[in-house]
Amino acid sequence: MFRAKKNYNNIIALGFLITSILFNSIFDEFSLSANLNKYFNIQFLLIYFFSFNRFIFFSIIPLFFLGLVNDSIMGSPFGMSSCIYILIYKIAVYQNTIKLRSIFKAEWIAFGISIFAAYILIFMIYFFMGNIYDFRMLIYNFLGTFFIYPIGWIFLKYIFLKMETVGNE
Repeated sequence: MFRAKKNYNNIIALGFLITSILFNSIFDEFSLSANLNKYFNIQFLLIYFFSFNRFIFFSIIPLFFLGLVNDSIMGSPFGMSSCIYILIYKIAVYQNTIKLRSIFKAEWIAFGISIFAAYILIFMIYFFMGNIYDFRMLIYNFLGTFFIYPIGWIFLKYIFLKMETVGNE
């Protein structure tokens, strides 16, 4: 008899995203100067990567609830993170359907377009709410997120390819 192999990649991917959300709130709680969310947004990278590579738990409903959790923890306007996560998800799924998978540079540029759209949405939400926001930090965060994507891509591809080979043995 053959036993079906268990694939935990989807659960581990969701765990990465939840951990990144909670990790940022822990840094903010203790006011540590090492808050990396000022320099790049790891949640955007993870959502784009896992949505682009079609992981099961990355769909609209889980991202909506994770965005609400992030908003309640971080103190941002309620629903803003959900809208941004869903926007990044929809752009990643669309770009996956038009087959950008073959060339990394095209995927990286597509990631830049999706986070650019996300940061425009952040700007519009804060602008219409009348909140003061440091736009210079928003630009630094955009650039940091854009340039950290190749490192994150290599790291995540290595981890999940290694888990696939171990699971297939």
